[in-house]
Amino acid sequence: MSSVKGLIPDLDSYRGRYTLLSILVGVALVTFAYLGWSLVNSTSQRQIDNITARTVAAGILADAQTQLNHLENNLQRILNEPVKGNLVHTENTLLSLEQVLLDLTDSLKQLPLDEADLAEGLLDEKLALEREVKNLIDVRRDVEGWFPAMNLMLEEMYPHNKGILGELQLLRQEVDVGFPLDQQVAVIRQISTLQRLWMGLTGELRLMVANRFGLFASNQDSEFQGRNDAIADYAERFILTLKILENHFEYNNEEFILSNSLVAMEAHYKSWMNGYQRVLVFMDKPTWRMDLHIMREKVTPLLDSMRQRFSLIDLALDAQSADGITQLTQTAKRLSVSILAMAMLGLLILFAAFQFIKRNLLLPIGQTATALKQEASGGLESNAPSNSNLKEIQDLVDAFSEMRKQVHNRQRHLDHVAHHDALTQLPNRILFHDRLEHALAIALRGDGLIGLMFLDLDRFKQVNDSLGHLAGDELLKRIAERLTSIVRSSDTVARLSGDEFAILIEGINSREAMAPLAEKILRAVEQPVQVAGQELCVSASIGIAMAPFDDVSADYLIRDADTAMYEAKRHGRAAYCFFSGEMTERVAEGLKYEHEVRQGVEAGQFHYHFQPIFESISGKLLCYEALLRWQHPQRGILTPDHFLTALNDTGLITSLFGPLFEQALHFQNEHGDKEGKVAISINLSARLLNDPVFCRNLLESLVAGKMAPRSLILEITEDTLTQELAEADQFLQQAKSLGVRVALDDFGTGQASLSHLRQFPFDLLKIDREFIHGVVADSNDASLVRAMIQLAHAFNIDVIAEGVENESQLAFLQQQGCDYVQGYLVGIPRHQQQSSEVLKAGLLFET
Repeated sequence: MSSVKGLIPDLDSYRGRYTLLSILVGVALVTFAYLGWSLVNSTSQRQIDNITARTVAAGILADAQTQLNHLENNLQRILNEPVKGNLVHTENTLLSLEQVLLDLTDSLKQLPLDEADLAEGLLDEKLALEREVKNLIDVRRDVEGWFPAMNLMLEEMYPHNKGILGELQLLRQEVDVGFPLDQQVAVIRQISTLQRLWMGLTGELRLMVANRFGLFASNQDSEFQGRNDAIADYAERFILTLKILENHFEYNNEEFILSNSLVAMEAHYKSWMNGYQRVLVFMDKPTWRMDLHIMREKVTPLLDSMRQRFSLIDLALDAQSADGITQLTQTAKRLSVSILAMAMLGLLILFAAFQFIKRNLLLPIGQTATALKQEASGGLESNAPSNSNLKEIQDLVDAFSEMRKQVHNRQRHLDHVAHHDALTQLPNRILFHDRLEHALAIALRGDGLIGLMFLDLDRFKQVNDSLGHLAGDELLKRIAERLTSIVRSSDTVARLSGDEFAILIEGINSREAMAPLAEKILRAVEQPVQVAGQELCVSASIGIAMAPFDDVSADYLIRDADTAMYEAKRHGRAAYCFFSGEMTERVAEGLKYEHEVRQGVEAGQFHYHFQPIFESISGKLLCYEALLRWQHPQRGILTPDHFLTALNDTGLITSLFGPLFEQALHFQNEHGDKEGKVAISINLSARLLNDPVFCRNLLESLVAGKMAPRSLILEITEDTLTQELAEADQFLQQAKSLGVRVALDDFGTGQASLSHLRQFPFDLLKIDREFIHGVVADSNDASLVRAMIQLAHAFNIDVIAEGVENESQLAFLQQQGCDYVQGYLVGIPRHQQQSSEVLKAGLLFET
């Protein structure tokens, strides 16, 4: 401490002079700043004002271009759907565009532009554009004006469509009541085919109209002809199937109302096709969309003309701005010479100040620091700082020397602790990693091989759990001693963590040389150990990796040996296994988690939770969805995201479905009332749908009456439809023929296309919660949900909205005609007992 105080007076002696120097430098810098400001202020203010005015005009011009683009976008929306919001936006945009054009005209008049008269015609073109926009809106509001075929489709064709669907429903009811059981399957199959063909025919018409409006297809002509051909194909197959049914009834001399229904369907079909031909005539006329004609011939030319004027004005502004910048550049060149002279003067002042500080402040401090470093190396006498007190410096050096000695001793101790295991005194992971990298570097320069063993004690946790951690620690020390005694002194035995050990073997000639050593280690570990008065017998699993055969990186080589060790455990433990390319870390982790899932299945930890689905308007209960949950003993209740992949990969899902189906039956039986049993909705994975045994067993259960088919809803996801499912299509068709309803789950998040909606007649479509979450705050989500609902209804499919969590979402869905809702707002998933209590309490929309 005294040596430090000895240095302080030397530093304080320069404080006054350093303060005075700082004041002088500050005054000089302020002077330079003032001179620079004076020079800049002497530049031409007129040039700056002109550049500023041009910048303002350019900003107004960009705003005008933006407003024009907004107007065009609003007109495109009006062409698609002339709702009140689009009309209001269009009127506001016209007003904004007019104001911006007035501002642009005033701004250009203040500039010396020869092209300033370009803005004179903008207001006239804007008035003409406003007249054409109002004309377009009037035409778009008149349905007969922009699509004359609408009344024909609604008033003439749609009743015949309903008539055919009604006759099909009547046919189905007559077959269920009046036909013998041995004839029902064949007749129902023909009726189902007839219904599917009619739905396909009407669906193609909807897609044809949508394509004609330009909503989906880029090549309208080819798409239009393709839809027309598809309708003709469906019509031909529909009549053929109808004739088959008529021949069947004539052959069997059936005396039901069926024959009258078939005749009525044929009459409805002919009337519908006549209407369809008239629709084609309408759609071939050039006046079928007058709004598009006005947009192309009137509005778009005006928009292009105004954009051309904007471009000319922009070019004129750029040219004038370039001239102004050139003048400013010349002025700046003159200023740069003056600023350079001031900068040189400032550098001279700073250099003089630096020399003063170096001679009077930095040099004494540097000499003192050098003397301290030399004293630490033993050479202070020959390099002592000038004008210093040697006794104080010597005290300072002695203190640093003693401190350096203690630091070195402590560093050696910390280095040993940091690189060795505290329990076994073996090298730890850090030191082992360093030695492995060193050995790899030597091996890669020569022809030698390196063997790495990763050893893990089998069932070591049982020792800790039964005898305690002290006994486990003692066992680890004994095992460490045995491993050290077996290997050579040049080899390295390390404890990586817990009961994991690693052994580095250097200087071997072949992979086969590792096998005898591994067997010797296994026999040594298996020898009984006396711990806590008890004789313990343990075993080990060893994974072996070789360098450079398997890897040349230390981290990857340890990973490979660890993977091989897990492979040895998978083959029964108490063994060793060499690493191969087929072993990966993902497989090892997968095996561990699959084992955990298998234990959960065997322990009966998987249960159904039931969540209600209600009608959005009346609140009437549609069904309960059976949601699979894992009651994990450590992690609590887990959703399918955590375990469904493992269940499918291992095939456990097929054995698990039986008990789960019994849970659903038990739940349904408990909730029966005078109106019948409640419906249950069950999710099916691709693994189940592609399992013929599962499909056959479920159909047999339905036929046997274990569950009423109308009370069962099968849910499949969009991604399931994109996989190769050999059994799925036939199974779902058979299930629907029995009366089971089929729902398309998570619609919008997967890879399914519109063709799936056309190919398979789904009864229900579930919109994923991802889209429902933002319907109130996000206009894009609202538009998507609205389009999904309209699309489903176009295919006669009811819609269920998932994830309804607040009243605003529910109100939006009710307004859009969504049929059913599901979510925490109306009912949370509950286990069987909780769901029973809710139903007995008479709660439909739970809060």
